[in-house]
Amino acid sequence: MGGKVALVDEYGAFLSVKQGRFQLKIGGEVKWELAPVEVDSIVFVKEGCSLSAAAIVLANEFGIDMVFMKGNSPQARLVPAKYGTTMLTWNKQLKAFEDEWKKTEFSRKFVEGKIHNQRMVIMEYVYKQRARGKPMGDLENIAFELNQYENNVVNASSPEEAMNIEAHAARIYWQGVSKLLPPEIGFVQRLTKQRITLERVIDGFNLALNIGYAVLKKEVWNAVFLAALNPYVGFLHKLKSGKMSLVFDLMEEFRPIAVDRPLIAFARKEKEIVRNLPDERDKTLPIIWRQIVSTIYGNEMALKRQIISQARLLASAIRGEATYKPYKSKW
Repeated sequence: MGGKVALVDEYGAFLSVKQGRFQLKIGGEVKWELAPVEVDSIVFVKEGCSLSAAAIVLANEFGIDMVFMKGNSPQARLVPAKYGTTMLTWNKQLKAFEDEWKKTEFSRKFVEGKIHNQRMVIMEYVYKQRARGKPMGDLENIAFELNQYENNVVNASSPEEAMNIEAHAARIYWQGVSKLLPPEIGFVQRLTKQRITLERVIDGFNLALNIGYAVLKKEVWNAVFLAALNPYVGFLHKLKSGKMSLVFDLMEEFRPIAVDRPLIAFARKEKEIVRNLPDERDKTLPIIWRQIVSTIYGNEMALKRQIISQARLLASAIRGEATYKPYKSKW
């Protein structure tokens, strides 16, 4: 467990209800008990777990987010039967998707926020090195280039052009990240899904990022759900059957701050854990989860609230009630 997230991560675990409280048992031994008000989310990360109908009903009654993972990807979540009864936002969302200007404008904003926050991650270490009297010219140049890409994306004429700018900025950004990590970890570049499929050996930091983004995806999906948005109709990411395009859209702004930043700091401090992640995945996965959960739920859940606020702002913008502004970290 971490923050207000209960992680069910052991084979044979059984979640039930006893006297109005959630109870997790493994082999007849009680591992933990929680009152519904003590938990915001229950996440199953192993397929060899089970739960009672009473646990599902209790989670539904208290609005607890219950999510089921497979590998690094959320597969299903508990959705109340009344979800989707209000169609106004969904209808407006479809109309916005069909409006090329609106589609492009939202795409620009998602990418603008992401590049800004990538630059903030790099600048954190630029300032630290300056303070130590050991400035890193390479990092400063990367921060400068990211600033240029951030300024350029406002002129993108299509979602495809915005995505192309994002890709160029990402290449520069990950070069900067590689300079911040201990060389023993073996991180050279961010591996795409296609590269991960082809690569025989994947470094621990890339795996940690995948785990971290899975946690973020769970949170953004929940925020989209709370904002009554359709997760499958996005603007920056293309529509594809079964792909939660809007969830990926909203994730972009938060990837650097919610996942990259804490994992960079963790890898610099605990390089052996990250280096050995490919060989000790079952053992270290909960550790990586806790790093991201503590970031999202820490500081009185400031980042979690920001994710929800962004989804609601997007819903308001889609309905024509507000102007969408991307999330930009101040530091």
